[in-house]
Amino acid sequence: MKQLLFALFLGLSVSMVAQDKDANTFKNEGNESWKNKDYKGAYEAWAEALTLLDAEGTVDDALIYNTGYAAFKADKYKEAIPFFTKAIELNYKDSKPYAFLAQVHMKLDDLDAMEKTLLEGLAKYSADKTLKKLAGHCYLRKGLEFYNAGNDIKSAANNSGLNESDPEAFKAEYARADEEFKKALPYMEKSYEYDASNDKALKALQNIYTNLEMTDKANETQSKLDAM
Repeated sequence: MKQLLFALFLGLSVSMVAQDKDANTFKNEGNESWKNKDYKGAYEAWAEALTLLDAEGTVDDALIYNTGYAAFKADKYKEAIPFFTKAIELNYKDSKPYAFLAQVHMKLDDLDAMEKTLLEGLAKYSADKTLKKLAGHCYLRKGLEFYNAGNDIKSAANNSGLNESDPEAFKAEYARADEEFKKALPYMEKSYEYDASNDKALKALQNIYTNLEMTDKANETQSKLDAM
């Protein structure tokens, strides 16, 4: 099914192939565009070449990967997805297509798809530094949604005057902020687990631990920050 979808994508994503050009001609045109940093032109020419090769039943794994990379460089993120997906199926370039596909999903603000891609990649390449760093960034982004919401609630409460006018309401707002911090916590912990150099995740963790009165954790995290 995936192979069929990839073939259908090739047929729909490029213009009608000129009958007087063969796959090698399009490949050479793409190579020239790439040399001139015309990534959109390279993507389009290589995609045309792949259409012809696909019709012949020929699989050029390097060209598939390079076409996805050209689309990525040209900011044509949706167009890059099937090429990197196919490169993964072909086991071409080991972890690299996973890394680029994850970045494509990040550019498209699809963090769930980014996470899924990275976990699949890490299942095969568990020590890959690029995949682990991207996973750290992915979980940081996911956690920030809740972390920022908690900070916003707390800040609004501090500026509301409720602390003096209605202490119980003030405490309720702080409790509401804490619920957001609790949601953020597992994402930030995963972020730091995958990338120990991620100071943003570590700073967020220190603040979360402090807000949730997890004193030992807060002090431990502060020591790690001081050592960075």
